Amino acid sequence: MFTSVAAVENELSKCITNYTDDRYSLLELLRFLGKHPYTRFSKAAIVLALKNQGVFVERGLKFLVENGIVAQEIENKIRLYSLTSNGNAHSWATELVKLDWCQWQSVIKQITCFD
Repeated sequence: MFTSVAAVENELSKCITNYTDDRYSLLELLRFLGKHPYTRFSKAAIVLALKNQGVFVERGLKFLVENGIVAQEIENKIRLYSLTSNGNAHSWATELVKLDWCQWQSVIKQITCFD
């Protein structure tokens, strides 16, 4: 378990350094998956949950799957996504959910503004 916002920010920075699209949308996707760490979702369900950010969800999922943060399965011809069971990625994604509003705003500012 992480003990500080800085530790979560550090792990997130490592994760999305190479992500060139909308980093805020990627953070929202990670936060959503962190809220439901053991649940599998279809892409359509995630898009609806994140208020129809379809293109950002699709790109974000692709990036997270390629980097081993999100697992992808096919069941009954439906592609399902869930947070990986990998200890480190799983831990910091669930810690992201525990941040209060001010801490979340700090993370957004730090992560979306770095280059």
